[in-house]
Amino acid sequence: MRRHLVLPPRGRALISTDLHGNRDDFEALLARFRALRSEDHDTHWILAGDLVHGPDEASRRAGHALYGYDDASAVLIREVSDLKKQHPEHVHVLLGNHDHGHIGGPHTSKFFPDEVHALDATLGASEKRALFTLFTEALLAVALPCGALVCHGSPDDTLERLEDLDALSLATGTNDAYGERVLASILRSYGQPEARTEKLLTKLSAHLPFPLTFVAHGHDKDETGIFWEGKNQVCPVLFGAYRAERRCLLLDLSTHYEDARALRQDFEVLRVHEIAIHEAPPPSEDAPRARRNR
Repeated sequence: MRRHLVLPPRGRALISTDLHGNRDDFEALLARFRALRSEDHDTHWILAGDLVHGPDEASRRAGHALYGYDDASAVLIREVSDLKKQHPEHVHVLLGNHDHGHIGGPHTSKFFPDEVHALDATLGASEKRALFTLFTEALLAVALPCGALVCHGSPDDTLERLEDLDALSLATGTNDAYGERVLASILRSYGQPEARTEKLLTKLSAHLPFPLTFVAHGHDKDETGIFWEGKNQVCPVLFGAYRAERRCLLLDLSTHYEDARALRQDFEVLRVHEIAIHEAPPPSEDAPRARRNR
């Protein structure tokens, strides 16, 4: 099964990460995608993993500014599945480490001791089939002609070619040593040293008709909504960011970005939600903000 995708050099790509069952974020992104598609049919939406596993009841009751929302994982499974059927060439779902637990990967335990079992217990038979289909058909990476490699995590330099992803089994422990390292890296790695990511991008670019210059990934969080690792990694954040700060990316596929630092606020870096006066964020720094702590 194909696990990677190379987009054509036209149109735009909306990139979002880590919904974790947040329907409010999903609906804001969906409205943006529909508006963009009405302007340009060649608009793609890349959902970069971790569709499921929202906060538990205690976190919601506490009214935490980051986690005070109802977990709509079951709804998102259905709505994203339907959206893929409506736009099979323009909506692309990547596998995240939380999603992976439902199809043979390690089970996560952020809000529950076993989040896979906790979600499965709330799903009916048809919902479980939809979840299984959505995640078994998910991609692991998308290469954009503008220079971006989109993954859930920020992988190390193990992967030799994007085509190698197509041969991977998603059941942990069923690949050879190389395959297991690649799968773990692409789903569960955080930011890499800049030189290591540069090595990865150079290797993958040798087998593509265009150079890759940065990785756009999720898997990590930051309350202020976005961070950079060096010049070649950027993480737009939904889950773990304040609502007014949540970010997505909108990249022009017909241009070429020299590196991740070329992405501009209000052009390629967009806030997901309109900002009300009472929830306006603090002033932004002039330069792209590097990751300070994890």
